[in-house]
Amino acid sequence: FSRPRQSSSSRHRLPTAYEIISQLGSSNSTKRNMIEERKGLTSVTGTWAELILRDISSPVFPQLDLSRCCNKLDYFHPECYASFESTGECRSYYRNVPSRTAYGCKFDKREQMNGASGYLDGSAIYGNTDDKLHKLRSYENGFVDITKCEKCNDDDSPIGQLYIVLLREHNRIANILRIMNNHWDDAKLFFEARRAVVAQIQRITFQEFTPSILGESDSGELKQINSGFYHGYSSSNKPGAFDAVAFSVLPTLTSLSKNLHSKKVSIQNQLEEGVDGLSLDISESSIDNDNYNNNWDGSALLIQLGRDHGLPSYTSFMNRCTSGMMERYMMPEDKMLLENIYGNINDVDLLIGGIMEKPSGGSVVGPTFGCLLAGQMAKIRNSDRFWYENDIPPSSFDREQLSAIRRTSFSGLLCANSNITTIQPMAFIQSDPYLNSKINCDKYAPLDLTAWREDYQDNTSFNKNIEHKIEKKDDDNNDDADADIIGEKIKVDQLRIRDQEYKINPDIISAAIKKAQKDFVARKRLEYNAWLEQRYADPKSPAGIAASFSKANKDALSLANSSLLYELATNEIINGVHGFRRRKRQIFENSNNILGGFSSNDFSDVLQNVDVTNFLPNSRATNHEEVDCPFDESPCDPTTAYRTHSGHCNNLRNPKLGQSLTTFARLLPPVYEDGVSKPRVSSVRGGPLPNPRTISTTMHPDISNLHNRYTLMVMQFAQFIDHDLTMTPIHKGFAESIPSCRSCDSARTVHPECNPFPVPPGDHFYPTHNITTGERLCFPSMRSLPGQQHLGPREQVNQNTAFLDASAVYGENVCIANILRGFNGRMNITSHPVRLKDLLPQSATHPECRSPSGYCFIGGDGRASEQPGLTVMHTMWVREHNRVMEELRRINTHWDAERMYQETRRIVSAMIQHITYNEFLPRILGWNAVSLYGLKLLPQGYYREYSPTCNPSILTEFATAAYRIGHSLLRPHLPRMDSNYRPVDPPILLRDGFFNVDMLYRPEMIDEMLRGLVATPMETLDQFITGEVTNHLFEQKNIPHSGIDLIALNIQRSRDHGIPGYNNYRALCNLKRATTFEDLSREMAPEVIARLKRVYATVDDIDLFPGGMSERPLQGGLVGPTFGCIIAIQMRQLRKCDRFWFETDDPNIRFTEQQLAEIRKTTLAKLICENMDSHVEMQRAVFDLPSNFLNPRVSCGSMAHMDLSAWRETRSTGCQIAGRNVAVGDSGFPSPCTSCVCTNEG
Repeated sequence: FSRPRQSSSSRHRLPTAYEIISQLGSSNSTKRNMIEERKGLTSVTGTWAELILRDISSPVFPQLDLSRCCNKLDYFHPECYASFESTGECRSYYRNVPSRTAYGCKFDKREQMNGASGYLDGSAIYGNTDDKLHKLRSYENGFVDITKCEKCNDDDSPIGQLYIVLLREHNRIANILRIMNNHWDDAKLFFEARRAVVAQIQRITFQEFTPSILGESDSGELKQINSGFYHGYSSSNKPGAFDAVAFSVLPTLTSLSKNLHSKKVSIQNQLEEGVDGLSLDISESSIDNDNYNNNWDGSALLIQLGRDHGLPSYTSFMNRCTSGMMERYMMPEDKMLLENIYGNINDVDLLIGGIMEKPSGGSVVGPTFGCLLAGQMAKIRNSDRFWYENDIPPSSFDREQLSAIRRTSFSGLLCANSNITTIQPMAFIQSDPYLNSKINCDKYAPLDLTAWREDYQDNTSFNKNIEHKIEKKDDDNNDDADADIIGEKIKVDQLRIRDQEYKINPDIISAAIKKAQKDFVARKRLEYNAWLEQRYADPKSPAGIAASFSKANKDALSLANSSLLYELATNEIINGVHGFRRRKRQIFENSNNILGGFSSNDFSDVLQNVDVTNFLPNSRATNHEEVDCPFDESPCDPTTAYRTHSGHCNNLRNPKLGQSLTTFARLLPPVYEDGVSKPRVSSVRGGPLPNPRTISTTMHPDISNLHNRYTLMVMQFAQFIDHDLTMTPIHKGFAESIPSCRSCDSARTVHPECNPFPVPPGDHFYPTHNITTGERLCFPSMRSLPGQQHLGPREQVNQNTAFLDASAVYGENVCIANILRGFNGRMNITSHPVRLKDLLPQSATHPECRSPSGYCFIGGDGRASEQPGLTVMHTMWVREHNRVMEELRRINTHWDAERMYQETRRIVSAMIQHITYNEFLPRILGWNAVSLYGLKLLPQGYYREYSPTCNPSILTEFATAAYRIGHSLLRPHLPRMDSNYRPVDPPILLRDGFFNVDMLYRPEMIDEMLRGLVATPMETLDQFITGEVTNHLFEQKNIPHSGIDLIALNIQRSRDHGIPGYNNYRALCNLKRATTFEDLSREMAPEVIARLKRVYATVDDIDLFPGGMSERPLQGGLVGPTFGCIIAIQMRQLRKCDRFWFETDDPNIRFTEQQLAEIRKTTLAKLICENMDSHVEMQRAVFDLPSNFLNPRVSCGSMAHMDLSAWRETRSTGCQIAGRNVAVGDSGFPSPCTSCVCTNEG
């Protein structure tokens, strides 16, 4: 009960600490274990570990003469516990001061006194006695005197620098509080500032430090809370530091601090230094006693301390924390070494055994140290009445203050209080070129103290001015210069139309309309004759498959008919015999076009505002044979929480904004060859633009460059989101036929909208002429449908809704939605033939289906069966709908089928939005761009920046160029993997999978493909693109050279849409407008510029797609600055302009805070786990390749789970509080110190 630990065997003694260290130091296996690099951590991790250690633990040494402990001539003190070495050397040591237990006066066994508080309360910085606290305070404005901090002046040691940062933060907070609340006295300012600093220490320790050491935990005592309060505190939980942690685990973690013995190591250097494995190179400063530090090695003293405190052996702790099988956690040679040193494995000291363990997956430490540290951290939180997340008045923070604390980070703390200018978002993790890339400190906000402001009638005007400046500065940070390009509504009075300059005679309009009607009839006659002559493509041919990607429905075709009349009339007015400005090539130029197609060009304004309804017959179809789905023109209900399928009424002021079958928006006005509609074909120098195929083969060759961080799931999710947002329909022929545009003269002989381009001479793959007929070979291309309903240049139509609303799952109109809906709120499915989880619904009439069975799957988007990876993604979301719906039905048995369906659809839409912005976009754009454009999701609370005046429409530049980046991520095949993540042969060749889905009926195929997508690297996003889509797209096996070049089609499509050249978008996105090719050198590599020179005559001719794809990626992102700008602008509009955005604060449609907190738990990994047939393990971040430390595979059950009980409703009015029904207006107590009032909103 008192004697220091001895050997478990009476046959030999315990080896001394120095004997152990000496033998371990000479061991090759131990050296290998100790210098094993822990990839990912920074050296500052060890410094923070020392901060925690000093805060919760301080062994108390007796003030006795050390020299007498080893002097045999003097009286031998009973507390002396010297270490006698085999060399005859004696090391003096007095046992730590004993203490009575804090929980009773009876003596049970010896317990040692802790000189620290045992709470994570900043006592190491502020002092754990009144004298130390008094010495630190300046007693002026709540400040501390940093010069009085002893450790801060310790020769620039890392721990001293960290103390300086925290004390500077104290003074920063105290100063702002002084300005905001000038009625507060010094004591109030000091203690509020200290409270805020301690809260940040606690936050950083649990949110950043502990997951870096132990790996993420979504369950148990270490579960992170991102909203609401922590309710785990109990006065029955005994606080304090475990001696096993204080003398083994935390001191060992200080060895992660490289150069810890150096006195001149800056925190900035520590942020850049990686770490080696745990070692015995432990900081002496972790035990703050100079007498012992001068005579003992740090690790040896810790071993001696552990024995003094009676710490059980390593095997005792290992058996308590694990299954007890040491072979699972330690290398055999290491175990043998320890047996040789100790003589008995059961004698091994905890410090030594813990260091020798192999690290657990995702952790820095082995299972024993991990278990002990997790237990300590749980105790720190659940035994502290002043824990920052507690809801125990009066010591607790209010919700706004707690929200502000949760927005802080270690990186932000360092930026605000040091000379660091750039830092990675996760300071404990090494910076990398991806999500943890260094970004400027101005992107990190320090603790926002707005919630600490108290209203006080004596506030001076000076303080009000200061507050105004603070608020104004915050506003300025949100309104970035280049983020103001779009989103503002042009006021009518800003459009200055000089009426006297342009007058359009009604007779001219009437004549133009008549001419347009004649031209329209001629077009239709050509379509009919081509159909009679069977000049149409087989839907299963390459041209037919390509057309299916842009297959127009009858509503779009009807819209295009009236649009063509407007276009033909415009062309007659502008370019006809008596047309205005006939000689001018492009009349619709505008240098300040705001998203939404508004043009400040006077003549364009005149045209677009001309009312021609009196000249046109009512062209809208009225019978069901001509229209697939009636147009939604119902009145808007601002109180409903559910979207319409078509996007109608999302914007209450303009219900058609963002609706399906509305035109794309533009960042820049169109550049058509004739100023109205003809595709751009001429160089700015007058010659022809280069052939799209030539550009494709020169700029985008097939060179594989696998990504070293991201998986194929990035590509697959990108395609799924694309199909949710954009669908650009193309023209059809007579009787729903697909015009065959492969012949080079098809625009004249088949359909006026055919837009083929020839195979260039000398092509490395395609012959220039048909070997059989001798005709010139061309690539087929059909122009996109127009959709503008006014005079003016052509604008293309988007058949999908412009909102991220899960329309790819549910359909873009109510008619498609009804086809996909099942009974009782479920989605229609196909039962799996071997009774596995459901598949998508089938269709036997799918015209492009190549499956031998004749069946293909259908989904909310018509391209669901395009390739197996996409089909699998659609399958996941339909399964998720039915899973969530069944859970809601179990919770709310009184809900009807419509409520079940709509609420589930609402939840699934929110999940897609959260995954897109929380996981996907940061990898595409990097955190710097995410912050710059306001795309970072809120950790809690509601989004309050919805604007009813902004235009949510999809940008044509986004749809036709910037978001076609996924084509670079493709690999030639889709891999498959078994449950152990071993490859399954054969993989699915991309060309064999187009609209061929029979393979998905095989057992385990869905699971195998999902594992392949999340465990296989994608191709790097660069200018290189696989030949599967540049030479073999939709190729028929029995017809050589029948495939299509997807990249050439991208370029042809952008010219079809009148997209200006790449150089124009450089200027728009704050890059230097290039005058020569050399001006591109900052964004492009020299060899890329050399290839551009070979293709283009001038830098102004470069098409947007090859230009954007050739740029170096943004810091931390995948795309270059131009595409990053376009994508970020689009994604900002999707959030800002969506009234139903999942974070909205609209009281009529918002989720409750509890529901929102559950949605924020959603990850793509958990979604996949929930909907696989058999799931065991998967990495938490499925967009990232698995990594033993940064992204280990974990049990699916350990991932955060969305608890749908937050949606529970009772039949009667009222609320559920702590499992009890509470009437509206009454209050209930979910915990003894928390009172909740039931309102109509919950």
